[in-house]
Amino acid sequence: MAMGRKCRITVIKRAYFPELAEQYAPKSITCPCKKFEDGQEFILDQNGPVGFWHLMGGTFCSEAWAAIGHYTDTILQGGTFPSDTGENMTIACCPNGISPVVFKIELVKE
Repeated sequence: MAMGRKCRITVIKRAYFPELAEQYAPKSITCPCKKFEDGQEFILDQNGPVGFWHLMGGTFCSEAWAAIGHYTDTILQGGTFPSDTGENMTIACCPNGISPVVFKIELVKE
């Protein structure tokens, strides 16, 4: 395992599909996800006091974490995601079909 690796999670975009909300969740989902902001960043430090396995101290949505946590594990444990840009990164999405959130997960180069 690589020591001292860091991973950045960036919120690329929050979406909202009102036609789906109207049909399937007319009262419970009325806008894009409120847990995140477009452009918001989270840094996970492999050696940090708040372990990535604890939803970053409660600051991260559990549904989104379930969808992307294995990507952060891969980065923090020395794995790679070769991309067309040459970066060690991947794009992943929260599985909420009415108000999904798209994330960029990448190795922090220091």
